Amino acid sequence: MCVGQQGFPKFDYKEVKAIALCAILSVGLAVAYPNNVPAQFFQAADGVVRVGDRWVYDTRDEVTGYPKETYTEIVTELAPEEAVVNLTFSGDSASVIVTYDRNWNSIDNLIWRFKPSNGEGINLPLMVGKTWGIEFDARNNWTGENIKGSSSSKVVAEEDVTTPAGTFNTFKIEQQVRQFSAADPSKLTERQIVLWYAPQINHFVRRTTVVKFEERTRSITSEELADFTRKL
Repeated sequence: MCVGQQGFPKFDYKEVKAIALCAILSVGLAVAYPNNVPAQFFQAADGVVRVGDRWVYDTRDEVTGYPKETYTEIVTELAPEEAVVNLTFSGDSASVIVTYDRNWNSIDNLIWRFKPSNGEGINLPLMVGKTWGIEFDARNNWTGENIKGSSSSKVVAEEDVTTPAGTFNTFKIEQQVRQFSAADPSKLTERQIVLWYAPQINHFVRRTTVVKFEERTRSITSEELADFTRKL
């Protein structure tokens, strides 16, 4: 029987891959979205999102210093208020469907369904000093576990960032995410996220995430843009 791991609604690559493979082998993945929505209709951030837009990221474990996995995001479906992205990991045939709102907040990442979202996107217009935040609920699609959380974000700087994909003018955004089990509020997970969002490509070009559970650091992961393609 295919059972997903219990935990908090953070994006865990191995967990997502395992559940994706499990779903493919058992009942498959099905996503129903209108096929007649014009590809240019969805506009997120500072630019138009189109089917076929693609971003490739290399990840690194900053605790050990070792590289982890490379993953690719490709926009596959669009609706007036949502974008569906196919997430594929290097070396695997499995892929994951992630649904975002207009500001790149995750609504559903296969494992977790967020209401209204996970609060880890952006909030336009961006300018240094701007702050925003939300409270959210999340439900594990596989175990039924319920999570409550909050997210707060602040734009702290404008910086030029160079990655293997090029040099980009970015907004540096610091985010604090707190999440706890509805059944046991003492089980608190905190995520400290720093992302560099580039309006030029309508996505982040670098992101670091520190995960703490019960005030102890559990992981530090970095992601960096390796390649991208924007549909015209």
